[in-house]
Amino acid sequence: MGASPGDLLTRLCANATSLVIAAPYIKADALSRALGAANTEASLTCVTRWSLQDLAVGASDAECRNVATDFGGSFRLHPSLHAKYYRFDDVVLIGSANLTASAMGWSRQPNLEILCRAGDDFDSLAFEQELLEKARELSDDEFLRWEAIAKVAARRELDLPGKQPELDTWRPRTRDPIHLELSYAGRGDEIASFDEQRAAQHDVQTLLLPPNLTSEEVRLWATACLLAAPFTNSVIQLGRTTDAPASYQSLAGMYGLSMTEARRAMETVRNWLAFLAPGTLD
Repeated sequence: MGASPGDLLTRLCANATSLVIAAPYIKADALSRALGAANTEASLTCVTRWSLQDLAVGASDAECRNVATDFGGSFRLHPSLHAKYYRFDDVVLIGSANLTASAMGWSRQPNLEILCRAGDDFDSLAFEQELLEKARELSDDEFLRWEAIAKVAARRELDLPGKQPELDTWRPRTRDPIHLELSYAGRGDEIASFDEQRAAQHDVQTLLLPPNLTSEEVRLWATACLLAAPFTNSVIQLGRTTDAPASYQSLAGMYGLSMTEARRAMETVRNWLAFLAPGTLD
């Protein structure tokens, strides 16, 4: 049997001056082991994807962000990431292996994984450019929220539904996130507008909130879903421009919306971010 994915990865880490690590699941111990073999002067960009469920069951660790930043690297989130992509200077590895002990062959019962050099027909430069353009840097404030989310998720693991919320196509419908809490608590009749009542109920159902959450837990659950949604990521990225009409037009083109729908959807997401994750748009 040949070298494990982890052996190949650590060998390439040793002499590289530029590292890009991108995988949906990254565990802190595996990242530490990989970077332990790396040149301490190397630049590092780490990209992953977090969800409430993944953190709850331990598929990923919030602590991996600290491992990356302690190394001096950049840590980013990409909510649509499915690829496993590792670059060491001009050597690119792709395959099935996430950066976890079982995937890298560092556990007693490792997974059967593939990690190999990319072929000539794979445009790694174009892929990496798109990856980094759409991945957002995780700020200290957002990281603190994810840490709190991970703690709630771990406590509530047994309450998690059998399936995950369909966040790939979700964007908030109710204009006011307080309406989500009212609807969840069975107080939807306190929402003045019937349209808003229906919108809030749709969001409650889509986010699959388990029963008997506290108000704080409802907000953290909603925050996790909001920050993990690709639509939210697009709004945050477009929020960097001061040209509002251009941002509406870009959002409309990405998601097949009219300009009116795009403007309303962006305003709604910004309302939710201002309430649940203040400072994210800054």
